[in-house]
Amino acid sequence: MISTWLVWLRLLKLLAVAALSAGTVGAFLPRALEDRQRAAYWLVGPGFGLSWFCGFLMIWAQQRSLLATWLIGSVVSSIFSLNVVLWSVGKEGRRGPIAAALAIGTLALTIALMTLRPE
Repeated sequence: MISTWLVWLRLLKLLAVAALSAGTVGAFLPRALEDRQRAAYWLVGPGFGLSWFCGFLMIWAQQRSLLATWLIGSVVSSIFSLNVVLWSVGKEGRRGPIAAALAIGTLALTIALMTLRPE
């Protein structure tokens, strides 16, 4: 039986991942650099931090190993995705289809690894 606080933690993590995903897309779609920066700084940053915080609390609550392959892969791919987003909004002219594909693709990989947890 899963405890009530863990259910609320899962909901909070889901909302954080939703903010992270929306901010990642928002870092590439708007025309104005200021709008892309706003999406990155106000959605991606907090969503990233909150999803990590909730994720590590969930790992602790479920007594899982921090050295699991899926977890290490998720950490690496999420950091890479975050860095691509921040790089692309750092200066005008950096957003492009390759940067968008890298950011969104590695974010999708992160979500897949966290959801499927392949051992």
